[in-house]
Amino acid sequence: MYERFDQKYKECEKALFLVAIGYLHNTEDAKDCLQEAVLSALKSFDTLKNQAYFKTWLTRIVINKCKDFIKRRRFTEELSDTLNVFYDMPMSEFGIVDLICRMDPKKALYITTYKDMACVLRQPISTVKYKTQKAFKELKEELEGDV
Repeated sequence: MYERFDQKYKECEKALFLVAIGYLHNTEDAKDCLQEAVLSALKSFDTLKNQAYFKTWLTRIVINKCKDFIKRRRFTEELSDTLNVFYDMPMSEFGIVDLICRMDPKKALYITTYKDMACVLRQPISTVKYKTQKAFKELKEELEGDV
C-alpha cells in the first residue's frame, strides 16, 4: 500500500507544492501544509474508492490543510495583537484585566472596539454593541462587588 501511495504521490508532488505555495505565499509554510496533507492522506489512502482520482483527492486535502493553516495564523496574529495592549498598562489596571479574564469568554470578547469585534466575529455592529453592553454590565457588577 505504501509503495503505491509513494509512487502516485511522486507523480504529482510538484503540482501539489505549487498549489500550497499559491495559497500560502510562503515556501516553508507550504512545505509544512503539504507534509500534513500527505500524512493525512496516507492514513486514509485505503478509503479512496477510485485510484484514478488520487491527484484530485490529494489536491483537495492540500487545499483544506492550507485553509486551516490560514485560519490558525489569522487567529494567532489577532490574538498576539490583542496581547500587545497589556505591555504598556499600568499595574493598577491589571485588576480589571484579571476580572475580564475571569468573565464568561463569550462576554469578555466584546470588550474592545465595536468595529474590530464586528470584523473578527463577522457580526453586525449593532449585535456587537448590544453584547458589549451586557459584558460591561457584568464587569461593573463584579467591580462593585469588590468595593
